[in-house]
Amino acid sequence: MRRLYVAHGSRKGSSRRSGRRGSGHFLGDGATAIMPGIVELPTLEDLKVQEVKVSSSVLKAAAHHYGAQCDKPNKEFMLCRWEEKDPRRCLEESKLVNQCALDFFRQIKQHCSEPFTEYWTCIDYSGLQSFRRCRKQQAKFDECVLDKLGWVRPDLGELSKVTKVKTDRPLPENPYESRARPEPNPEMEGDLKPARHGSRLFFWTT
Repeated sequence: MRRLYVAHGSRKGSSRRSGRRGSGHFLGDGATAIMPGIVELPTLEDLKVQEVKVSSSVLKAAAHHYGAQCDKPNKEFMLCRWEEKDPRRCLEESKLVNQCALDFFRQIKQHCSEPFTEYWTCIDYSGLQSFRRCRKQQAKFDECVLDKLGWVRPDLGELSKVTKVKTDRPLPENPYESRARPEPNPEMEGDLKPARHGSRLFFWTT
């Protein structure tokens, strides 16, 4: 049975005097009926994926080609996060992003491992991880992926353009779970005549 642990802080000043940091108790499944505000978290099985175990230099060296090859799942995930306002509803999209990254690096390892290793090693040893000191290695890597995989390095700013994402996911209704808006005030019936003595607001000038 899944249980939720709820912690309670101690009273003001009691933790410092007595040395206790608070207490807590466990809530059973029946507590959800009494406390509907309890947040349901996904299980560890739902969150379990194979990690992309690469360093920052590897990610930076592969960033341009990765952004081009995994453009659709990445934007699909970001669109889901923006519309749903809840990461729990975008687990499937996040798994597709992770799987695309794994497949991307597997293809590089299979076809262009040597030039890619030289490229990211140069970036790693360049101090600030700048691209300008590793243009020769970059050219060899771009040539390899173009010949063996048919990947063209995207131009500067191409991946940051505003694009439309075609998705089959329905548009969520009320993602913030806000209350329904009240009905507008009914219109006044009849002719509204101006006040007999005008406005009651006066201004004095000196």
